[in-house]
Amino acid sequence: MIAAIAWKAPIRHALYALACSLLFSLAVTASAQDSNGLQGLLEPSKPQAKVAPVQFPAAPQNSNLIKVAVTGGSTLEFFVDRSSISIAGDALVRYTLVARSAHGPSNVSYEGLDCAQDSWRIYGVWSAGSQRWTPNPSSYWHRVNAGGFTRIHAVLDTDYVCEGRLAAGSSAGIVAKLKRGIHTLRPTP
Repeated sequence: MIAAIAWKAPIRHALYALACSLLFSLAVTASAQDSNGLQGLLEPSKPQAKVAPVQFPAAPQNSNLIKVAVTGGSTLEFFVDRSSISIAGDALVRYTLVARSAHGPSNVSYEGLDCAQDSWRIYGVWSAGSQRWTPNPSSYWHRVNAGGFTRIHAVLDTDYVCEGRLAAGSSAGIVAKLKRGIHTLRPTP
């Protein structure tokens, strides 16, 4: 029978201190910004470009909503408000996204998709009760992810809003692509 190794207190304390040091070093490294303007492992990316300040659009109207097909078993239907689409700089596209449940409730958010950084953020949410936008001051940039509940952002990025690292033309051009439901041949990130 193999005897259990009894850890001596000094060795156990030394290993504990080493483990704590490694975790601290990882946290410091992860929070430091790299040369590409991207945050470390634990932080989402943040765009570098300076763009126009956010101005919230009018409340979305059903007549302006364009359905965006999202595959992968989503239980929500997604719509973009055509009148809210704007382009800031060369790579940032802002739009109102409406996510509806089959049971009726809707989530309405004003968002930005940064084509240069493959990232998105929520600037604010629409409050139906108070009939106004509620800014999201703690919002930060998230990487576009092809899976899960944020798949809509990958679909918008790849198929409609971005061409490479730039916005896909004008607001009118993006609206036309959304109306046609055209999907590119590029793989979703």
